[in-house]
Amino acid sequence: MKKVFNLILTGAIFSLILIAPKSAFADDGCTPVYGGGQTCPPPGNITIDKTVQNPQSGIFVDNLTTNDPKYSAGQIVNFKIVITNTTGTNIPSVSVKDVFPSYLTFVSGNGSFDAGKNTLTFSLSNLNGGQTQTFNVQAKVVDGANIPFNNGVVCVVNQAFGTTSGGQTAQDNSQLCIQKITVTPTPVVTTKGGLPVAPAPKIIATPATGPEMLPLIGLIPTGIAGFILRRKINK
Repeated sequence: MKKVFNLILTGAIFSLILIAPKSAFADDGCTPVYGGGQTCPPPGNITIDKTVQNPQSGIFVDNLTTNDPKYSAGQIVNFKIVITNTTGTNIPSVSVKDVFPSYLTFVSGNGSFDAGKNTLTFSLSNLNGGQTQTFNVQAKVVDGANIPFNNGVVCVVNQAFGTTSGGQTAQDNSQLCIQKITVTPTPVVTTKGGLPVAPAPKIIATPATGPEMLPLIGLIPTGIAGFILRRKINK
């Protein structure tokens, strides 16, 4: 009888060992291991997809090269940051830093912008397993006076970094190109007094049969009369 009691007690304790960890770690995605202990999935991980809008088509793409449409001084640039939890577990928080390159200034977006570091920082909470969140960021190309070349193209890279509360990180970039064209004005020639020099007037030559030949036409009848009179005298 004592042996039967001990057997039942051992079975009950073993059952509690199997059941208790399952309920205790269910929220963390952990599962018990036969013989004691448990296995847990790795900390939640994320991916970041950073895209930039094509200034001509309006489509968001990964990068814009020198062969693609280019931005110009003062033009608005739109970006998208897509953050995805690639695991099946909840991520309590994610911190995101969006680092702006040279020649771009911040216009709008979630979080706070540090002008000294040219960096936008924001965070999101409770990103569930498999969940995706999208954030829009707007920038602006600086004025032409702040672009230190006259005619040419420069390509810059915008960088986005993400860090989870568990220390997992992700990063992605987007490139765009800025073109500056400087139109050289035509120089204006002035006199010593500062007045513009007027162009020389065009001289239109009148053909030889023009008005200056009219007085000669009036002499034709006189010539004809003299010719007739001379013939009569000769006869």
